[in-house]
Amino acid sequence: MTTHTPTRLASMMEGIDRFKERVAPLVDSAEALRDQLPWRQAAVRHAQASALPPAPICADAHEFLARLRADVLAHPAVNHPLLARIAHVPFVREDYRIFGLQHYALVGCFTTYLELLLLAAPDSDAKSWIAKVLVDEYGEGSDGKDHAELYREFLHSTGVTHDEELTVPLHAAVTGFIAEHLRICREEPFLVGLGALGPGHEWSIPKMFEPIIRGLRRARFTEPEIQYFTLHIEQDVDHGSWLEEALVGYAQSEAAQIEIHRGAMLSLAARVRFWSGVQDKIVRWRQPRNVHLRAPSRREGHNQANELTLAQWRIQMQSLTVGRGLYARTP
Repeated sequence: MTTHTPTRLASMMEGIDRFKERVAPLVDSAEALRDQLPWRQAAVRHAQASALPPAPICADAHEFLARLRADVLAHPAVNHPLLARIAHVPFVREDYRIFGLQHYALVGCFTTYLELLLLAAPDSDAKSWIAKVLVDEYGEGSDGKDHAELYREFLHSTGVTHDEELTVPLHAAVTGFIAEHLRICREEPFLVGLGALGPGHEWSIPKMFEPIIRGLRRARFTEPEIQYFTLHIEQDVDHGSWLEEALVGYAQSEAAQIEIHRGAMLSLAARVRFWSGVQDKIVRWRQPRNVHLRAPSRREGHNQANELTLAQWRIQMQSLTVGRGLYARTP
C-alpha cells in the first residue's frame, strides 16, 4: 500500500484544529490575569482613543480595496519623519544599532499574529490563505533561515554583541505595538485582524522599508547584511497580493468593509507610535544629556520608567497566549 507524506501546510492546519480543541478550557483562566497587566490596559486605551478615519465604503470590493490601499500608502505611519530622515540624512552604523535593537522586538511576532488569526479563521478558505503566508514567514526563500535569524545577522553587523538584543530596554511604544496586535488578533472580529495583518502590515512594509534600505546602503552595509529588509520587500509584495485575493471575497458588505478598514487603521496608528518611539531612542542616544527631549505633539515624551527588556517582555507576554502555546515559540 502506498502512503503519502502530508504537506507542511496540511499538517499545520490539522494541528491547529486539534490544538483548539485541546486548549479551549485553559483560555478563560488566562483572561483575568491578562487584563490586569499595565501594557494590556494601555493597548485597550489606545484602541478606544484612536480617532479612525471613515472607511471608503464601495459597492465593488475591488474598488474598496484600491481606495484602502491608497489610504494605507498615504498614512503618516508609512511616511513617518524617521523614515524620511533615514532616506536623506547620513546615518552611521551606531544609529542603525539603536534602530535595530528596538525594531528586533517586532521580528518573529508576525507569525504569532498569523497563528492567532488562523485560530479565529471562520472557514477553510481563510485558513488556507493565512497558512500560505505562514509557510513563507517560517523561512521559505531565505535558505531555511527564519526572519529572526536574518535580523540577528544584521544586528551583529551593527556591532550588537551576543544576546544584547535581550537586555536593552525597549521603548514603551515598541512593546505597545506588539500588545496592540496581539489584542487585535485575539479580541477583535476576524476581519479586523485580517485588515491589520493584510493592508496594515503587508501593504505598508515595502514602502516603509525602501527608505531604510536606501539609508543602509549609504552607510555601506553589504547586501547579505541587509537581506532581512530586501527579502521583506520581495515577500511582502507577494503576501499582500495573496491576502488581497482573500479580502476580495470578504469585502462584499458595508459591515465587512468597515471591519477591514478598522483593522488596517488600528495597525497603522500603532505603527506611528512605534516609529516615534524608535526615533526617541535614536535621539536620546545622540543627545544623552538633553533631558527635555520630546516631540511637541506627544506630551508623554520618552518615559523610561515604563520600559522592559525583551527578555522581561517575553515573560509578561506569556499571559496573552497562555493556553495557546504560541508566543513561547517566537525567537
